[in-house]
Amino acid sequence: MKRVVASLAVLAALATPALADAAAANRCAAKLPEDARAIYNASAPLLVKGADGRTIVTEQTRKLVLSGKVSHLSANTAAMAAADCLVLR
Repeated sequence: MKRVVASLAVLAALATPALADAAAANRCAAKLPEDARAIYNASAPLLVKGADGRTIVTEQTRKLVLSGKVSHLSANTAAMAAADCLVLR
């Protein structure tokens, strides 16, 4: 239950404006496992001002899983790791 609450908190942070630091976000993403980095790379360009980050990450993760580029077994964990870096953007 704690993990679900923490996951929702990270995804909720994507929906709120933050100080943009793309360089820090990219440094963070460089350290991500392959699946998480794929989600980050698919989601980052779509995170423009006013975009719903949670929806973007969810949709991109779903697309990557359905295309076989991200394992469905690691998708949730990978999306959360990607979100940790995406909130820095």
